[in-house]
Amino acid sequence: MALDDCVTALMPVKNYHPRFLREALASVFAQTSSRWRLIVIVEPPVDAKMAEILSGARHDSRVRVTDNQGLGLAGAFNTGMRAAQTDFVATLLSDDLWTANATELLTSRIRACPEVDLHHSALRVIDEDGRPISAVRHPPRQVSLDDFVMGSPVKHLICWRRAKGLSFGGMHESIEAIGPDDYDFPWTMLEHGAVIRALDACLYLYRDHREAYRITTHLPRSAQLRSLRRIFQRHGVPAHVARKRLRDARRVYLRQCLYRNRFDRWLREKIIGIDPERGWRLPMEWTTGDRRATDEPSGAEE
Repeated sequence: MALDDCVTALMPVKNYHPRFLREALASVFAQTSSRWRLIVIVEPPVDAKMAEILSGARHDSRVRVTDNQGLGLAGAFNTGMRAAQTDFVATLLSDDLWTANATELLTSRIRACPEVDLHHSALRVIDEDGRPISAVRHPPRQVSLDDFVMGSPVKHLICWRRAKGLSFGGMHESIEAIGPDDYDFPWTMLEHGAVIRALDACLYLYRDHREAYRITTHLPRSAQLRSLRRIFQRHGVPAHVARKRLRDARRVYLRQCLYRNRFDRWLREKIIGIDPERGWRLPMEWTTGDRRATDEPSGAEE
């Protein structure tokens, strides 16, 4: 099978939930098309449980496991981009799932639209047990630079031309875990002349959970705000607009954060004790074409 006819899934794994990781891997092996490759990017040292989970997958010649050579989530994706041998790569976070027809539809669209550098799909939100808790969230038909100021119009599943992503250095590793993949990166791709098109099919199942570490909830709010400020600065967003966006974020999706800052995290975990299940959850009342301020820059688990 020619590698230029395949798509490589890039899966960063750091703080993980064993069952979610197994299910994420299984969603790749369950693809209706065999035209996929998988690169799992891990943070050494790998613990015994992760090694056990990955051992089965490594028996398949299409799977490769490699150490993160960069910084954080962005560095993991950059490591995967450099290691991949296919023209196109795509995101799969270790607590999420690809739908069974993701590879089939992606490769078909790539062949039909050779001018497109980045494809992004519809998604659906699921809970800890894989049950749908939202309607399908459809991508906008067109994407402009102005759209990114109000929030990323590009969400997972994101599939892009590897050479185009690497042409400007890949994902920016100064951005912490919030937004380097589905906010700053597609924004930067568009600034560098990438052609972006929506694939209006649900190819990605994003898991809203509290059973394990999740960047959206467990990373302190102060760190998330710092990442957003850096993204706005990188793209020249006027200061008054950036301040409004940060205020909106505090009022809406950043209410999910379990901690205000690092000290608050230490206090709640070590002294007070905290039950993540009691944290506030973002309402998942998405409708067709809806892209409101409640949308998160990133729901990744690194």
